Amino acid sequence: MARTCIIMPAYNAEAWIEASVRSVLDQTDRDLRLIVVNDGSTDGTEAVLARLAAEDERLTPLTVPNGGPARARNIALERLDEETEHVMFLDADDYLLPDALAYARRGAVRGADLTLFGFSIRGLDGQLRDYSEPAALLDRDAIGAALGRLYKANLLNQVWAKLISARLLREHAIRFPDYRWGEDRLFMFEVLEHCESLCVLPECKYRYVMHPGESLISRYYDKKFRVCLEIDERAQALCRRFGVKDDAPFRYMFLKSVFSCLTTLFTPGCPLDAAGRRAAAEEILASEQLRERSRGAEGGLPVKALAAVLRSGSPGLSLAVFHGVAALGKAAPELFRRIKHRK
Repeated sequence: MARTCIIMPAYNAEAWIEASVRSVLDQTDRDLRLIVVNDGSTDGTEAVLARLAAEDERLTPLTVPNGGPARARNIALERLDEETEHVMFLDADDYLLPDALAYARRGAVRGADLTLFGFSIRGLDGQLRDYSEPAALLDRDAIGAALGRLYKANLLNQVWAKLISARLLREHAIRFPDYRWGEDRLFMFEVLEHCESLCVLPECKYRYVMHPGESLISRYYDKKFRVCLEIDERAQALCRRFGVKDDAPFRYMFLKSVFSCLTTLFTPGCPLDAAGRRAAAEEILASEQLRERSRGAEGGLPVKALAAVLRSGSPGLSLAVFHGVAALGKAAPELFRRIKHRK
């Protein structure tokens, strides 16, 4: 059986899934299995997968009723063979460079339970922005010391661009929580909780692709703030587990997520009227956890200024300011991207 299983959830991905699948099947390390979970697509995704599976037996397509990417990934995790050594995740509109798996396996060869490698975001202008950290092999003590740095560097926010020990996932029954936002981060925190060795590789071998019509502002999700609180609580618990200080990077990442909660109130997909947006803002501003975590905010002037707005406790001021943030994201996406993704 294949040493590595690559898992891909797919929903209405007909336009780009073939390129994504082929980027896996054309890897220089061919000892792999690709499970693509077609999550109730209503376009031609299923037909594309059937055609590709007929060409390469390493591709296993599954079609399930729509339940979201977390559920789709969990279904694939249940299909892992006992012989599978490592798991990698890929989104259906992204792709891997040809040697990505071979490169990631360098960490596995060094005994790492988890290998992180760099990724690039390809913007609508075709430009690449790289996210990576210097090479390192970290034992448990060193993982704790590096947690804040890796988190702030955006290397722990998502499950892709990583090679994860299948043994670790099986032994601890690690699965994705049933959320539509933040489930990646919670999954990664649980992986880290049990990780004894972590390898960081610096080269960017994963390409995250933005498509026309896609916004840097995430979609509205009615449970998002509650998930933000849960993520922050898990981050604090992870610090206690490793015996390290819950310091500025964790507060910074929490605040960025809360800023996103307020910004998404002004996206086209938000169903709330003015009264509903105000009620949502009031719920956020009433959080004692937010008030405590926003003190001493770091991350530059924009973060400090927005944190001060939240500490004011004023729903009207907060809504006005984050309405402006949403407008900035639409009018000046490149500037918004630099602010959003800054370390």
